[in-house]
Amino acid sequence: MLTTEQKPTVQDFPTATLVLAGPWFRGRQLDTRPAVVVGPFGGPEFAGEANMVVVWYFTLGAPEPGGSVQAMFPHELTPLDDTLTTMNPDVFRDIVCALRRGRFAYDDGDALRAAVRQAWRERTGLADADPATGHTLHRS
Repeated sequence: MLTTEQKPTVQDFPTATLVLAGPWFRGRQLDTRPAVVVGPFGGPEFAGEANMVVVWYFTLGAPEPGGSVQAMFPHELTPLDDTLTTMNPDVFRDIVCALRRGRFAYDDGDALRAAVRQAWRERTGLADADPATGHTLHRS
């Protein structure tokens, strides 16, 4: 009996998922590097029908459409076990700083900006994540 491997979909890569992927430059795919998922191509309203994911290659600098921000097919992405909350603090700080300097097409970066703000709150102890649900527990 043959088993078929299920292909990843856009739904497998929610906003703020850290991934490894190879960005495209002048028609060639470069070596893989870390990136963070911005959201489904076309925005959150197209999550159910999108077949590509927008990613930001934060090691390439501030978000700029076409350069460090690109649309990728889910099969081109490898999810990482790390999160914005658990990743290296120096890299997270670089993401926060670069996020403020960059730009996304349309409103693509709004959900990522919110996720980064939430990760910052969790990292600084202003909010905790419930380990059972992943939802935020606000401190009084």
